[in-house]
Amino acid sequence: MTRTFRIDGRNIKTVKDFYREIGRAVNGPDGYFGANLDALSDCLRGGFGTPSDEPYEFDWQHSDLSLRHLRHVTRGGHPFVDAVRDVFDDAGVTLWLR
Repeated sequence: MTRTFRIDGRNIKTVKDFYREIGRAVNGPDGYFGANLDALSDCLRGGFGTPSDEPYEFDWQHSDLSLRHLRHVTRGGHPFVDAVRDVFDDAGVTLWLR
């Protein structure tokens, strides 16, 4: 069975909010799960609260709300959300936008 971590898009208005919310989803209040794309990649690949012995995925609920706030944010010349999706794809972890 695949474990699902839920990210609440209602709590995301900035990039900092995104990292805070994904940290909360994985490691509880004030939990860490990266603070930039490179750290996020590391966290997706090596434990840091995610199971090492079973599959897992992320469900970004209410993503439409947070995407409205993040749509003009870029990282490395690419839209932030596209860059996040690329990190998930590279790590082989499913990210659902709902």
